Amino acid sequence: MIQPKILAIWALLLIAGFVSLGFARWSLAFVSFATLALSLMPPLLAARWSLTLPLPVLIFTTLFFFASIFLGEAFDFYERLWWWDLALHGSSALGFGLSGFLFVFMLFEGDRFAAPPRPSPSSPFVSP
Repeated sequence: MIQPKILAIWALLLIAGFVSLGFARWSLAFVSFATLALSLMPPLLAARWSLTLPLPVLIFTTLFFFASIFLGEAFDFYERLWWWDLALHGSSALGFGLSGFLFVFMLFEGDRFAAPPRPSPSSPFVSP
């Protein structure tokens, strides 16, 4: 089930896109619809490939797209707030770091890729 906050963000983007079309603000309409399309991609791809997408991942990606594209570009947060770019890059780095850790953790969870209990004597840098 999709969180009401995510639905509110999607509705806000849809309304902003149609209002900006009504006022002939083409760039804002494009940014609104592009942000909406990008934030809809993770749940649509997960449904297509029969995957279960964790709710925090969906919330994080939707908020990240909303903050970076819609607020950053359309409402010029990159120029208004000096720390905006730093906050987005920091949250992106945190997300990618956690994803990489979880990937390696899942990769080595079973015995298939487990390391040997002792290092091999053929390794020149590791003493047995």
